[in-house]
Amino acid sequence: MKAAIDAVSLAADLIRGSEYVVAMTGAGMSVESGIPTFRGADGIWSRHGQPSANSYAEWLEDPDAFWSSERRRRVEPWIVELRETLRQAKPNEGHRALADMEDSGKVMSVITQNIDGLHQDAGSKSVIEIHGSRHKMRCVDCGDRTPRTTLFIDSPPPPCIECSGRVKFDSVLFGEPIPQVTLQAARSESDRADCVIVIGTSTSVKPAGGLPRIAKANGATLIEINSSETPLTRSCDAVIRGTAASVLPELLERLLL
Repeated sequence: MKAAIDAVSLAADLIRGSEYVVAMTGAGMSVESGIPTFRGADGIWSRHGQPSANSYAEWLEDPDAFWSSERRRRVEPWIVELRETLRQAKPNEGHRALADMEDSGKVMSVITQNIDGLHQDAGSKSVIEIHGSRHKMRCVDCGDRTPRTTLFIDSPPPPCIECSGRVKFDSVLFGEPIPQVTLQAARSESDRADCVIVIGTSTSVKPAGGLPRIAKANGATLIEINSSETPLTRSCDAVIRGTAASVLPELLERLLL
């Protein structure tokens, strides 16, 4: 079903009238790529239970025990489901439309809460992965990021080649602070934006969820693309009900007229 024409037209007009447009994406961006959300009625954690809220503290306290636990947990239903869907996922029409918006100069960057790497696979170049990437490992001491060569990690990774520090997968664990350099980059983009397109996220997870509100307080216009109402909806200047894969190609088409 096509999004309401007036809402898409309004969003296109707001984007055309802006100088620096930033997109912020959440789990809803990748649903039509086969990746389920975590929360909500059909979310992975809603169906299988949420992981420990102290994952990062557990890793810091005893990395060897943490990796041993990871080895055992890789047969848990939610991990099997998530990793299989991530392995098979391909960019959807929404990812491709957003990449085309960047190519055409309509969108300057993407700040994503997703770890799936589908924005880059679709061709987006300026992407800030605020919760990390499943494709990388990261040193928590110096922040150096390196390619992740295997899906399953059965033993503690070797020390960082840059500083001999502690290495974990790049994806942010529960209780883990967002790397400062990443948070600063995301904040810099949201501060610079005079228009923010918020796509497929409830904006309930902090600190990422606070960025659109900060941008709004700084005078930016907000466009929400989501299948349902969110806590941010009433603060938005344009609201388009629909999925990323259906709305973004339509919005791109309108922008290129």
